[in-house]
Amino acid sequence: MKPLALVLYAESRFTPWKENIDIDTVKWFSASIPEEYETAIVHMVEPSAELLELLLQADIVFNLCYGFGAYSQAEVAAWLDNGQVNHLSSGATAQLNAQDKMFVGDLCFEQNIKSPETIRLLSEDKYEKYIVKPRFGGCHRNISIFTYQELKDIFHTIDPLEYVVQPYIKGREFSVGVLPKTNGTGYETLTPVEIKPFPPRDLYVAGSSFGTTVREFNPDLDENLDDNLRNIALKVHNLLGLKYFSRVDFRVANGVCYVLDVNTMPNMHPQKSLIPAMLQNDHMPLNDFIVRLIELNKRISSVNLTKLNAHVLN
Repeated sequence: MKPLALVLYAESRFTPWKENIDIDTVKWFSASIPEEYETAIVHMVEPSAELLELLLQADIVFNLCYGFGAYSQAEVAAWLDNGQVNHLSSGATAQLNAQDKMFVGDLCFEQNIKSPETIRLLSEDKYEKYIVKPRFGGCHRNISIFTYQELKDIFHTIDPLEYVVQPYIKGREFSVGVLPKTNGTGYETLTPVEIKPFPPRDLYVAGSSFGTTVREFNPDLDENLDDNLRNIALKVHNLLGLKYFSRVDFRVANGVCYVLDVNTMPNMHPQKSLIPAMLQNDHMPLNDFIVRLIELNKRISSVNLTKLNAHVLN
């Protein structure tokens, strides 16, 4: 009997941030799972004992569920963790930490990695522009940019539990995908992608919140900058305890790489999402990518089994 692989997902309209995912995306992904597996697609519903029982029948669960209703993707991961489902996504604790921009900023500071300063007290006009963005979540929504004078009038109303205030860094923006090496031995990166404002301008964020941006694959990078982007992305991925794959976003100013954001479960829409485009740009078939995830899972499962056996013997 073939081992069973399930693909868990919720369509965009059911997810908190209305991410790009639909049944066609999941079919495309499922078709690239190795033929040695029996595969099936499971639509996420309200977490329940019955759904958990179904997922526990699988040997592996590809988690493409970016939340459901009021549940965030990290809360879905927590439910899977607690139910001991063998899901191929980062654990809930790592996801929650990575989604907290204040936590990531503080961690980067401790590790001598550059990240925009989290402004906890607005005491002086140090920067030309300031950006206010949700402390958690993503999709480049609910972001505002202010001058010091504009921000000073409203700073006392900004809830630090919900939003972070940072200097707006003028510069080039890049995104770097992190994925397992062949056979699941450690991690490597995909070629950095540059996010460029179109038409060119100083103020922009990825997406269309402040005007159109475009992706430039194989951007003009000197060897030093390319190495820095890749090495920092790998370091942040590992420091946060992330598994399987992630995407790290940067701003680069005066040759310095600033970590902006860490995406713990990059979307896999074949036309709209960055990771599939990065894979295609690096001539890596989706099947190869999925095999890497599976091989890493085997290694993680083997290590966990060894630890369990050692605990029982002790």
